[in-house]
Amino acid sequence: MRCDENRDDGRFPEDSLVEVPFPRSKQEEQGNRDQWPWLPGEIVHQCGPDEWPICVTDHEVARLRNGRRAPRGTSPLKLYYPQCYRNASEIRSGSAR
Repeated sequence: MRCDENRDDGRFPEDSLVEVPFPRSKQEEQGNRDQWPWLPGEIVHQCGPDEWPICVTDHEVARLRNGRRAPRGTSPLKLYYPQCYRNASEIRSGSAR
């Protein structure tokens, strides 16, 4: 799907700090989505009328280049964070971190 970046309605501007439901483990992913924790993220841009790609910035879900979990203390420059798509009902304003 191609995102049309010209559709920004201003609800969640690019680079906004937000929180989104996101699983921290395979067990959570396969469980009830309503039970997923709200993790910190950052809006990439608006993709559609009610859709935003979000970079989930919680260290627990960060990975190394080889896909392995990143140990505590890993340099932020070596971390890869997952991205997810969420609609407005699955996004809440985040606090400064």
